[in-house]
Order: sequence, then structure tokens, then C-alpha cells
Amino acid sequence: MKKLLTLLLSLLMIVSLSACGGGGNEGGGGGDVAEAKVFKYAIGDSPSYLDPAIAADSIGSYVINQFYYPLYYFSPDGILPAAAADTKVSDDGLVYTITIVDNKWSDGQPVTADDFVYGVKHALSLGDAEVSYLSWITDNIVNAVDHVYDDVANMDDIGVKALDDKTIEYTLVKPCAFFTSLLWGGVYYPLRADFAPSGDYTWADTVGWPTCGAFVPTYIDRAEKILSEKNPNWFDADKVMVDGLECLVITDMEAQLMAYQTGEIDFASSVSAGTVSKLYDETELFASGNVNYYIEPNTRPETNTNAALMDINVRKAIMYGLDREAIVAAIDAGTIYYPLYGFVPHGIVDPVDGDFRTTGGDLCYYDQDLAKEYLAKAGYSVDNPLELEYYYNQNTTHDTVAAVVKEQLAAIGINLNLKTGDVRTFFDDRDNQGHYELARGAMSADYNDSLTYLDMPTITFQTCASWGDETYDAMMVEIAKMSGQERIAALHEAEKYLVEEQAGVFPLFGYGSACLRKPYVTGDFDNGQGNSIFWYVDVNKGE
Repeated sequence: MKKLLTLLLSLLMIVSLSACGGGGNEGGGGGDVAEAKVFKYAIGDSPSYLDPAIAADSIGSYVINQFYYPLYYFSPDGILPAAAADTKVSDDGLVYTITIVDNKWSDGQPVTADDFVYGVKHALSLGDAEVSYLSWITDNIVNAVDHVYDDVANMDDIGVKALDDKTIEYTLVKPCAFFTSLLWGGVYYPLRADFAPSGDYTWADTVGWPTCGAFVPTYIDRAEKILSEKNPNWFDADKVMVDGLECLVITDMEAQLMAYQTGEIDFASSVSAGTVSKLYDETELFASGNVNYYIEPNTRPETNTNAALMDINVRKAIMYGLDREAIVAAIDAGTIYYPLYGFVPHGIVDPVDGDFRTTGGDLCYYDQDLAKEYLAKAGYSVDNPLELEYYYNQNTTHDTVAAVVKEQLAAIGINLNLKTGDVRTFFDDRDNQGHYELARGAMSADYNDSLTYLDMPTITFQTCASWGDETYDAMMVEIAKMSGQERIAALHEAEKYLVEEQAGVFPLFGYGSACLRKPYVTGDFDNGQGNSIFWYVDVNKGE
């Protein structure tokens, strides 16, 4: 009788969800889920294909976070174990042996160690042109780099193996002190060959595939909305408080704000910080993620086209000529933005006091007179100004920053010529071609370790090496051999060299993405990358 009652309740829930188009891609996909507790949220762009190896950016993660249960997850308190019940690391730091919790896919099959192994191999089969974070595998797993674009069937020699149904063994090419911080990423999610074929990522565009997380999709239109329902087979399903999720794609910030204000959505992930900071307080407004905003100078001899930027006096003049408090004030977005005096923003862990930026202190500051002194050493002044070009993609915030920086640098003797480009052209010029003198940059944390920022200037990280220097590269190579407090101290020294000593990058401010959450919503949490996890979200409108 108990089994029969459970079956009847499940069928009633499915009928309720399907009645409004939640049961598939046919029939227009329907609207809201009737007579069910549904959490409704909006994202600011269409996610890419929902294969977890591809949809691992901040937009796609808002969707796939809800469907998978990774070994570790990125929480507000740092990286914490999820499906990893136990993790053992060999003395040399090269072998990670992980035992997984008892869990099931939404179709009832057990989640096994083989599924996690297949997920890694599947990501490799898609190749680095499609998988942005494939380097998390190829830089760390033995023999993985030899199998990019290969068929999964030919990957028996890579360093990921299932020792039994519950135990996975990862063998690394070198010690990686933050390896568990990578295991939250989509490239390490579990998958099965029966629904995610080798080399194919289109399988996830239609419903019917099982998930191993709190929710399972019932309707997918990546340009409009994605509906999902509670996965009754998830190991923690009794703690899931809503019947389903409704994810709407609303690209216009003002339209998303209006949807929030009218009650169409309970959670807005992409709204204008300048606007909402004047309308809402911390009971509804919060900043998601840890992001740094900076200007990078082209300082690699191979790509540099303005020799003045190779002069450390010019770079230090720029560094001290930037009034970060004035820039943040001009953006006028309340506490969402804050002046940043180092490359790593607040929110990244440090064993000393919990925050890497706090431990590292201020590595730059505003001093207009000192800026003029450095510029004079390079032969320039207000009467004999230096001409530089600043390249950025346009939006309200970027335009404001560019205007203020132009005014500030003009006051010390630098004429800043502003150059703009559409998003695609700008990123291609900056990252792939190195076609810039000064360029806007920003980075959200991919994992909770300062290296997620500090490896950016290295030649191995960049598609086209355009900033940083060989000494810094060598420092990072040595850091890769370290662990514990020795490694943290060395990372602080590397940041000091990059910012304070060489003025190799000009930090401006830190921030998180402005988000709105209705007061009646509980149980969600920001994962630090600039998106949220809704496994335990609840909606109590008191109606």
C-alpha cells in the first residue's frame, strides 16, 4: 500500500507539472506550473548547450547547478564535499581516492564511480574548442592531454579510474593543492554513455535525459525558458522544498527588473546595480560572486605596439594616477562595488584569516603628485602628454569607468584615446590577437583559490600572451610545486610583484553581480562564481 500511495502521489505531481506544458518540448512548452510550489528565477542570457562540460559559465551554471550533484561544490564558505563522502590524498599529492555517497539518477539507476569517470572522458571527447574549462582536466590528469577530441573508447590510459562502484581514483601529472576546488566544475560531472554519446553535446537540448541532482528538466527552450521538477530519486530529496523550478531567459536588465517587481519571478540574477541599489536594501539586494575589474597593459614584446608601456615609470604613473574611490562613486551602485587595491578581490580564502585580500593588504593607492613624478621620469607631463589607447566593450558601467579614467589620467599628463568594440570583436582582439595598448578586464572566481586570478597573466594561461612577464611566469611555475602555507605566502609575493613592484596590472574595483531575491525566498545560496544553487530553495508567500 505504501508503494502504491507513493506511485499515485508521483503520478499526480507529474500530471500537475505536465498540464502546463512542463512535460516536454512539444506544444509550446506551456507557462507556469499549476497548483504546485514553483521557484521562478531569471537569467540574463541564453545558456549554451546544457551538456555540463560546455554550460559551465556563470549563465549556464544557473541551470546545470540544479541538475547535477558534483563531488564538491562552491559554497559561500569555500569548497565543500557533496557527492564525495571521503577523500584520501597520497603523500606525494598525486593520487586522489574519492568514495562517493549513495545516490541515484532520476531514472532510478545508481550513480556509480564509472559515471564520474565517463564524465571526464566525455568532456575530453568534445575538445577544447567547445569546452572552456577543459584545461582543468588536461593540465592535471595523467595522459588526458593526449586524448582531446578522441573517442571515449580510446581513453583507457588516462588517470581517472573506477576502483569499484563507489570509489574513483584520480592520478595527477603534478601536485595540485586546489584540485578538489576543480571537482565542482562541469567537466568533472558524472554522465552516462546511454544518453551522452562520445563527442556529442546536442543530447542535452531535448528533455528525457536523467539527472543526479535535486531537479530534472521537463521543458527546454534555451532562448526562452527551462522548466524542471523535483527529482524524487535524489539522495537528499526529502529536503527539497519546492515541486519545480522555472528559469526564464530575460536578457534586458530593465525587463528583468520589471518581472521581479510585478511578481513574475522570485529571483532576478541580472539587473543594473546602479538602479536596484537605489530601490532595494539588503533584505532583497545582494551581490553574487567575487569579481575583480582592472586595466591590463600590453607588456609582452611579441604583441606590444606602444613602447611607452614597457617603461615601468609609465605603468607606475598610471597606477598612482587612478582614484579608485572616485571611480566607484561614479558608478553609483551602493555597496555592490568597492575600491580594489590588489588583483585578487575579497571573498577568496586564505588560511591565515579567511580572506586573501585582507591578508595581502593594499598593493596600490592614489597619489596624483607621485604619479606625475613617475611620468616625468619617462619624459612626459601635462604640457607634453603621453598618448595611449584604452580599449573596451560598451555598456553603461564600462562607459562610466572609461570616462572617469580618461579624466584622471589627463590630470597627470596622459591623453587616453578611447576605443570601443562589440563584445565578440573586443574579446577576440584582446584575448586571441593581442591587439590593444590598454584594455578592460574582469574575472569572476572559477574556484576558491587565489590562483584563479593570479595565473591569468602567465603565458600558459593566455591564448595570445599580451601581459605579464617572464619573471612572473617563473614564480608561478615554482608555486605549482608548493603546498600549504608556503604556497599561500608565495602567492602573496607573486601578487605583490605583479601589482606593487611591476605595475603589471591596474586594479580598479571589486564587485559581485547585483541580484534580487524576494523576502519570502529561503534556502538558496550563492556559490561564489556569480551564480546560485537552488537545491534547498523554498518559496513561502504566505498566501
